[in-house]
Amino acid sequence: MVPFHRAGLAAWLGNPLTGWQCLVTTTGRRSGLPRAAPLGYLVADGAAWVLAGYGPTTLWFRNLLEDPRVELLLPGRPPIAALATEASDPSVRARIIPPLCRSMALPGAMIGCFPPTAPDEEVLACVAWVPLVRIAPADGSRLVVGPDDPGGLGWAWRQAVAVGLSILGLRALRRGLRR
Repeated sequence: MVPFHRAGLAAWLGNPLTGWQCLVTTTGRRSGLPRAAPLGYLVADGAAWVLAGYGPTTLWFRNLLEDPRVELLLPGRPPIAALATEASDPSVRARIIPPLCRSMALPGAMIGCFPPTAPDEEVLACVAWVPLVRIAPADGSRLVVGPDDPGGLGWAWRQAVAVGLSILGLRALRRGLRR
């Protein structure tokens, strides 16, 4: 997924079935090298929100605890210098985590319940041990929800184009096989 993000193709991958992904690049706590991680996300309250899915031992999470300066690459946008912080306030977690898990679509179902149909309390119980991370622009500006973010409709026209091109490609292939 990282090459797709870096090539600017992430907006073509996000949709309500597969979910949406951002790319978070941390600095390796031992190596000092950039380490990129594609993550399901949600834009809310002027920031991007992600979950450290493997808990506190998640490598990218451990990296940002050491150095909270990260690069955030959202679909359809240029890279953003950002600061990442763990959000442990229960009221913030209760407000952000359920829609975040729902924005992950089918991959979000790996949390132990099915977020689209589960009540908020069940979703929160499934990920009670998972760190929630707020990623905000380092310059103090606020992120706003764009058409290529979860809940946006940027995916709709891209899917129509992809289906149309697939149909044209199949027709051309069939014509070539008939000759």
